[in-house]
Amino acid sequence: MGGEALNSISQDVANLVLDDGPRNPAPFAAYDSEPPPPPKLKSRGVIAMDITEQFTNAAQQLDMGQLIKDSYFTLFESVGALEIMDRKMDSGYLESGETMEDEYDFSEALLPEEIIGIIDQLLCHEMAWHMGHPLSQTIFTSLYIDRLLSPCPLNLDQTYFDRSESCSSNEPLTLQILRAYCLGLIRTCSYINNRVKAEHYYEEEDFVTHTFNRSLLENIDHESILKLLDETAELLSSSQEMGPNLRIALGCRLRFRAQFLKVVEMADARMPTNIKDLWTDLLAALPDIKSSTHLGKAVPASFSTKIQRKLASTVPPRPIVQVSQGAAFEHLERLCRDASVVVEVLKYYESHSLMTFVILFQTRKPQPSVYARTLLQHYLFCDMVILGTMSIRQVLDDDLAATVLPAHKLLDRGNDDIEVPHDPRHNMAARMEIFRSRAAGSYLDILRTICQNRCRIRRTLCHTIADWDNLQLDAEELDQELREFTEEEPTVDPEISNDPIYSFPLSSWAYFYKLRQMEWIVQLGFELDTYQPDELVGMYWYLQYLAKTRSRHLERMRGFIMRSYASFRRNPETAGQKQVEYANAFSFVNFSTMEAAATYGFADALSCLYTVLNRLSLIPSPSRPYSDDSMRYEVRMKPFSTIGLPELIQFDDLTQLITQPNESTIDIINFAAESVMGAKKGFEILSKLNAKDAYCQGSHDSWLKNIKDCLKACIFTSITISTVKKLVEAAGKDGKVKAKVEIPAAGKGYHDWWIVPKVIP
Repeated sequence: MGGEALNSISQDVANLVLDDGPRNPAPFAAYDSEPPPPPKLKSRGVIAMDITEQFTNAAQQLDMGQLIKDSYFTLFESVGALEIMDRKMDSGYLESGETMEDEYDFSEALLPEEIIGIIDQLLCHEMAWHMGHPLSQTIFTSLYIDRLLSPCPLNLDQTYFDRSESCSSNEPLTLQILRAYCLGLIRTCSYINNRVKAEHYYEEEDFVTHTFNRSLLENIDHESILKLLDETAELLSSSQEMGPNLRIALGCRLRFRAQFLKVVEMADARMPTNIKDLWTDLLAALPDIKSSTHLGKAVPASFSTKIQRKLASTVPPRPIVQVSQGAAFEHLERLCRDASVVVEVLKYYESHSLMTFVILFQTRKPQPSVYARTLLQHYLFCDMVILGTMSIRQVLDDDLAATVLPAHKLLDRGNDDIEVPHDPRHNMAARMEIFRSRAAGSYLDILRTICQNRCRIRRTLCHTIADWDNLQLDAEELDQELREFTEEEPTVDPEISNDPIYSFPLSSWAYFYKLRQMEWIVQLGFELDTYQPDELVGMYWYLQYLAKTRSRHLERMRGFIMRSYASFRRNPETAGQKQVEYANAFSFVNFSTMEAAATYGFADALSCLYTVLNRLSLIPSPSRPYSDDSMRYEVRMKPFSTIGLPELIQFDDLTQLITQPNESTIDIINFAAESVMGAKKGFEILSKLNAKDAYCQGSHDSWLKNIKDCLKACIFTSITISTVKKLVEAAGKDGKVKAKVEIPAAGKGYHDWWIVPKVIP
């Protein structure tokens, strides 16, 4: 091609114009706030038409839950559909005339009322963080906090809000108060964040520990911040720049922040008395702050979402979390009360009381905050030393002695000193150590699981019972090996079997705890509103099945303990301490049997009551086009499908057991009335036990409240059964009952685990 042709083509390209219309003199007019008009398609190959009616008709033909997916609409297309320069999606989007950062004057002195307003707002943001919201939407939205943290200060001289040369000598008192409070707040958050991260929790679900690469003043000495808070409080008390009410309001906030910083720093030390007093003092300081909140004046300009652009530019901008002062103080008060209760766990009584304490602490309403729960984990498991004073072996041996092996040679510490390989004591010590190493993790996992939120407790227990099932099988093999060294003599009971019967103490212990966890899974399902109303009859029947199985297992355990005790009494050289161990074991088995009897009696009564209500067609079954009863039963029993013992009831057999086709309605009602009366008597007996006999030392008040709530639910069930019985007896020949049933929502009844229907004639 010749040079003239090339020049001609270049000239034509240079003369190309994309828009023949008048040119816009404003170069950024395309980014106006008003959206551009829809494009006008003018092409012989494109015909535009309204498809709204056709699309609506096609959508109405789809079944509920049916999905339509275009195979060509991939992830690339979905991401490409996100709009850039949209304030909802683009964190870097700026309005017309808006700057990238806030233009805030940090050198301007604030009024005392404004300092109170900012401090109270920071307290609300701090509690919002404790509730599970990220720092980017709470504390980090404060321009004053951002000023302190950016850049990372190494000492207090680098923490002034005003960065001018004369700032250190001429800092106004109000700004010094705010600076001291903010430093104490950040350092408090640092201790809490580190504690939560060191324990087991669920990110984004329970708590957000992400600091967005900001250092929470880890480089500044803790004592220097406390000293600044104290010096500022003294300076404020002697100042005449403000009225007495304002001085008192600011002073109590500074003292509160200093106390909060001290307690979270000392909470890691496992000293029950000192820490409990600190939490109590912190709770006592809150009324003075609440009574002076009306003096504050809000400063909205001191908080901004633009700071998020420095923290996380890859996510859409998120609004500031607003928590009311009432909700913030309520959460803070509950945090102080829960933390002061947690300290009580450090007083060890015995293993069953420890387990009861953890269970009852997690049932507190509302549920304790994540920080309180991680403190509980810290006290329980820190450095693998239980409660700071005990080894895992001590707790395990205490539990074994109180359950299946009181004063038994298998738990004798003297066995560890025997080094002769053929000595039975050496072999017993070696195999018991194998069992402890296998069982310790499973036992501690129960405590660690209970320290989580309620949904996670149930979900995790569904996995841990499989581990306990395997532990039971492993323990059974060890029991068989230990017989050779303990020289256990079997019993023969012709009513049960002609084969010799051995105690199997280790596997019995594992089976007992496996049954307890299976019961908790079912009971938590009621609390978490997992089951539909028409499923309650089956789940309460399964609960009574598990409780009866545990009761029978306890009877077996009692029988072997009595045999061991009879042999023990024939020995004239018995020690007094061993007598105490046997008494404790009998007491625990008796208590557990009574508790299991009350549980299965109550569950049996509710199952029969729901059976009658289903017969009377008072509990409608919702439409389920994608499932049937057998499929739902398979889902409910999925956690138990891999368990060997107790055996899983087949669906057809369960249906027969629940519907009771061979029993009349009035007979089922009478049986339910008898069962609930038996459960009521059982709960009444339990409510009269002291803390030691009920194995709830350290948490007797909470345990007693729980039993009384069960007793109230029993009484209400008895009233409901009487009402249904009268309706059935007054029904006509057709057997129809004119009544309606109201099933309380989760948490609205007398007890979360006992859902008692209300029958209204």
